[in-house]
Amino acid sequence: MIESLVKPGIRQIPPYIPGDTAESARRHTAQEILKLASNENQLGASPKALEAMRAAVPFAHVYPDPFCAGLRAKIGRVFGFADPADHVTISTGASGAIALLGEIFIGAGDEVIYCEPTFGAYAGAVRRNAGTPVVRPLTAAGAFDLDAMRAAVTDRTKMIFLCNPNNPTGGTVDPAALRAFVRGLPGHVVLAVDEAYIEFSDDPSASVVSEIAEGVNLVVLRTFSKLYGLAGMRIGYTLTNREIHSVLQRSTGVFVAGRLALAAADAALSDTDFAAESVRVVRAGRCFLTEALTEMGCRVYPSQANFLYVDTGYDPAALAAACKERGLIIRGNFAHTRITVGTPRQNGHAVEILRDVMASGVVPRAGTAPQAG
Repeated sequence: MIESLVKPGIRQIPPYIPGDTAESARRHTAQEILKLASNENQLGASPKALEAMRAAVPFAHVYPDPFCAGLRAKIGRVFGFADPADHVTISTGASGAIALLGEIFIGAGDEVIYCEPTFGAYAGAVRRNAGTPVVRPLTAAGAFDLDAMRAAVTDRTKMIFLCNPNNPTGGTVDPAALRAFVRGLPGHVVLAVDEAYIEFSDDPSASVVSEIAEGVNLVVLRTFSKLYGLAGMRIGYTLTNREIHSVLQRSTGVFVAGRLALAAADAALSDTDFAAESVRVVRAGRCFLTEALTEMGCRVYPSQANFLYVDTGYDPAALAAACKERGLIIRGNFAHTRITVGTPRQNGHAVEILRDVMASGVVPRAGTAPQAG
């Protein structure tokens, strides 16, 4: 009965499939659990953020900054905006910003373009607002296909979601081509570029934040979950021009972030040593895992994120289940396997487990030929 009362768009939201938690896995085994499934920062959280949260705990009974003005201004200054707070909106992680964009801009029948496979929140934002998804495949390298998306734009196109680097494949688009794409879109289209993993890219020009300008319908999404290790605090933000920001800011709720999350994010921005070490560990681990898995006969997609998308030749779900039995949690719900980059010790342990599982004969081969994902 209740389903008949639910809006059609809500009924059509594809389910989110979370990675296994280390806590749930420990209930079924006594061995050490190595969780490399959710792209969390394996160094932990920024030490400065942890210190700031401890200092904020005694004030948990006091409401936080209702409009997150202090953090917004600090983020804006980091990115060099002259009027910093007027370009930043705080959200409950990047996924909260995606939901807000959908609520504001997507209406019944509006076309929204994105490529797949990618972060499932884009499809959710389209479906819950009765929009029409226009889905294109990725490039062979696992990146969003700018040419295919540009060709898909019509008079009914309202939004484009672009994940760069893309989750789950880790692929990035050419920076110059992306800038041309931003500048070439018609005025009735809003482009949301999700840069949740951009700090791990080897190319400092990969971000399109520099393209933010008045009259350009560009929204850049960022998060504190990955680089700064604050996934458990659920805090992200958008960067855009003043015109779009005014719409986002008046549409978002008050008290969107709690006192501890705001304190942690503010302190994390100042923890440049931790951020630099996080990037160094991920880049080195990415190279190590790519070489090791390639030597094992796997196809590893080129990644600029803190994870790898790997065609092992084996059924991803079965491989993930077998690895879990040995204490390694990876993602097996995509066309191929996704593995988070860990510390040197974690990466070495993961390779040992994967090698043993793949040589054991207990995991069936993939049912289809290797594909782009």
